[in-house]
Amino acid sequence: MKKTRYVLLGLLQEENLSGYEIKKIIDIRMSFFWQESFGQIYPELNKMAEEGLVEISNTEPEGDRKHEKIRYRITQKGEIELKKWMKEENEKDSVRSEFLLKMYLSTSKNTEEMRRHIIKFKEQSEEKLELFNLFKAQLNQILEVHNNHRQILNVLDLGIGQAKLYTDWSVQILRDIEHEK
Repeated sequence: MKKTRYVLLGLLQEENLSGYEIKKIIDIRMSFFWQESFGQIYPELNKMAEEGLVEISNTEPEGDRKHEKIRYRITQKGEIELKKWMKEENEKDSVRSEFLLKMYLSTSKNTEEMRRHIIKFKEQSEEKLELFNLFKAQLNQILEVHNNHRQILNVLDLGIGQAKLYTDWSVQILRDIEHEK
């Protein structure tokens, strides 16, 4: 079952947002556990508007561009839908990583390729760690912005721990590769 609508409803319960702002929040705050594309967000917003789960709250010009920024807000019907979903049992979580699949299937014939992939993975993990720490610092300065502020910080702490674990793991694997030479 697609969960895009619940991501959108959940973010819209925090504040009125445009599709672009929703995508930006997902890419920054949720990148370690959730992804959504513009191709998923905008059609779902339109569908949810037709179903009465969200409505357009306002439109405003987008800076120098001549387009309007359409912001959405959750409706009472949307809040009921979100609450109903929150009560449901979770589906089995799944994670797919092409990098880890390559790592798992690699042999001594692939050492140089894997070394390159590990370095890239480490760099990406370090970037995420830096971004998550910056985001956490910002959130800690502005307490209780949303009614789920504490939950956002708790999930962010997991992301920070995961990024640190991935960085440390990558360093160890690179050391192991160097010792094998």
